[in-house]
Amino acid sequence: MKRLSWLMVLALAAPVAVQKALAQTGPDDIAKQAEEKAAAGDVDGAIELLRRAAGMPNASGEISLKLGRLLEGRLQLDAAIAAFQAASDKLSGALKGEALGRMSIAQEMRGMPQAAATADAALQAEPAGAWPLTAAARARARQGKGAEAVPLAEKAVAAGGGAAAQAALGYAQEARGDLAAAEAAYRGALTSDAGSAIASIGVARVLRKTKRASAAEPLMQQVLAKVPGSADAHKEMARIKLALGRFDDAVAESATAAALSDGDADAQQLVQEASLAKALAQVAAGQAELAIPELQAARDRSPDSLSIRLGLAKALIAGRQADAAVAELQKAAELDPRNAETQNQLGYVNLFLRRNAAAAAAAYEKAVAAAPANTDYRTALGVALNAAKQYDRAIPELLKVTQTPGYAKADAWIALGEALVVLRRYPDAVPVLEKGASLAPKNAQAAAYLAWTYFGLKDAANFKKAGAKARALGYKEPTLLDYLSRVEAGQPIK
Repeated sequence: MKRLSWLMVLALAAPVAVQKALAQTGPDDIAKQAEEKAAAGDVDGAIELLRRAAGMPNASGEISLKLGRLLEGRLQLDAAIAAFQAASDKLSGALKGEALGRMSIAQEMRGMPQAAATADAALQAEPAGAWPLTAAARARARQGKGAEAVPLAEKAVAAGGGAAAQAALGYAQEARGDLAAAEAAYRGALTSDAGSAIASIGVARVLRKTKRASAAEPLMQQVLAKVPGSADAHKEMARIKLALGRFDDAVAESATAAALSDGDADAQQLVQEASLAKALAQVAAGQAELAIPELQAARDRSPDSLSIRLGLAKALIAGRQADAAVAELQKAAELDPRNAETQNQLGYVNLFLRRNAAAAAAAYEKAVAAAPANTDYRTALGVALNAAKQYDRAIPELLKVTQTPGYAKADAWIALGEALVVLRRYPDAVPVLEKGASLAPKNAQAAAYLAWTYFGLKDAANFKKAGAKARALGYKEPTLLDYLSRVEAGQPIK
């Protein structure tokens, strides 16, 4: 009976002893146990222990940093950001710089605009640290400052930053415009860390930019399977879908990115870009009636968006709603008076829908002034000047186009030929229209202009040849066809 009583006492006392022992276990001891679990492969167990240790009143910032590293490796971005923030609040020097640098990169993936400020704080805490340099390089690259980003990334690599630094070097090279070097750096990062999400996103982005979007898509699918909460990954997938012409998917991905991000202006802009691309695809497919209400709704949500105003105007033009299109284009011109495409579309509406050649020429002149190297705009100006019967002004504009190295379209050659024919400069018109007809062998108007040129030169053989070709191509203008019938019947050209 005595023995049984002692056993009962021991049994009752054991939990108290265990609880007391646990209470006396400090955060450092628990952190040590966590390290042992992590080393044995039990990362989830290690995270749980570190969470318990970090929550203790006397826990050091280094414990939160260790927790953040493990959460980062698990791609649990929000939890990692919170851990790094807690660590940076308690740490100083190199460890503070590491916590802030890692936090900046996680914030970037989450689409948080404060990532750049966090990177600057990291660099202030430890200017020579691998993680602060890595974060700062990424921040500069994201701002388009490739020349500043590259040396920072190179220092990060030299400081032993590993895959993250190598990926930052890729981002920096990408910002500098060297896509081949960027891809090599990203792939180097993946060689040392096959699971690097930021390196995988970088490779996918380069593949898309180098017209290999179909190869980028499966890579991004793998990233999103591992880190579905990354706004950065969803943004890249949306851009890949756009490149592949899958506009509904692009709209969905961009909306997800915007929902996940915290005030990321780029994500919001991408939503507009995807919606606009979808609407313009509908216009191109002859479904302007579907695109117009969607674009009107988008315009009402973002009345100061130039791209949406322009997109809506193009849809209205396709729907032959000239007045409504002009209203949108005039508002677009107010938003950006120097936007060349706005003036180009105004020229188109006036020339082809309103039949106002003078107003069209005035708009096209503004387009050319804003983008003087654009041969399409200058060709349209020449066409409008022809329509306004200002042939002497049209000829020098069209000559600038035809004399542009590499120009291989028929439009400017045919419009130039028209002006020369009207001004009865027939010898000059022959080689011009022959060139235009060779570039557009099925263009009935080019053949007709050429026929009139030979008629003016009284070259009956070539007139019959060019005229017969125009007729075979469906040319219906009765005056030319009447003269052709007479000459074919044997009458001389007088």
